[in-house]
Amino acid sequence: MLFIIAVFISCVAYSQDPLFSQYYSQPMHINPGFAGISYAPRIEMMYRNQWPQLEKSFAGYVTYALSYDQYFKKYNSGIGIQLLADDDGGGLIKTWKLATTYGYQARISRNNYLRGGIELGFVQTSYAWEKFIFRDQIDPQFGPISPGGTPYPSAEVRPSQTSPSYLDIGTGLLYYNPYFNIGVSAKHINTPRNDILKINGSAYSGIPIRWILHGSVEFDMSKSAKVTSILSPAIMIASQSEFFQLNIGAQYQISTVFAGVWYRQTRKNPDALIGVIGFKKGAWKLGYSFDFTLSDLGIAQGGSHEISLGIFLDQVIKEKLNIQDCFEAFR
Repeated sequence: MLFIIAVFISCVAYSQDPLFSQYYSQPMHINPGFAGISYAPRIEMMYRNQWPQLEKSFAGYVTYALSYDQYFKKYNSGIGIQLLADDDGGGLIKTWKLATTYGYQARISRNNYLRGGIELGFVQTSYAWEKFIFRDQIDPQFGPISPGGTPYPSAEVRPSQTSPSYLDIGTGLLYYNPYFNIGVSAKHINTPRNDILKINGSAYSGIPIRWILHGSVEFDMSKSAKVTSILSPAIMIASQSEFFQLNIGAQYQISTVFAGVWYRQTRKNPDALIGVIGFKKGAWKLGYSFDFTLSDLGIAQGGSHEISLGIFLDQVIKEKLNIQDCFEAFR
């Protein structure tokens, strides 16, 4: 119970964004500069279920994402739309986000490109105040419920607004060539208010800016034109107020099958070992990942599961666009 409360307080105080283990399957979520990176019109869907074996009244953390993006060669631009739904703790905190993303691509020199992107989003967060458990409600012996079955009262006062809405703005920059890419992004640059606390963990009003630094390298290991063989090591570093996360690992694709292993580290703890497997066939891409918990929380809570599905609506050949890049893992 104390662990659940600690997690819940952390979510409210620091407004930590949901981050996917298969972050490369929702690239606009980490950097708006990825809008249109597939060149073909593309639909991406993602489902994440974290700690499904938690007590049913809390029901873990479930996140859904849906995105569409497309590249327009005439304007050197990519346009994207994102939908995100996040349910923390079985309805304790629910967040819905609808965002539009624009990315512009500039050619620096032959096979060297720079992309800049901006994201404008509308977000609504709702709090199930009646489910909240505050510190002054917890009896050292009996917890928040008295022996007679009555919840202990709290001195906390219910706010007048438990479903705030706000405008959310993000931006990002991305450099790439045929061999590697590196990018940086900042979400919530307008630091909007979305919570019921006066201040957050950084002692100022509004959602803390989420910074992400990411990069990947692509090694083409194909021995013939008939069989694709690509190794893609990658890294992502995320920082938001007191929150810090490092993801490092690699994905290997041979023919239509791909697999990968990743390690995730938080500020103080080894967090998870992530295994990924999937396949690509024609216009379809399907992936599954499992997070094996390495922290003291242990695997008893069920780890985390993710399923990603990508649909490419038109098989655009990169060579026809006269562009070579290193984003095979992102497609």
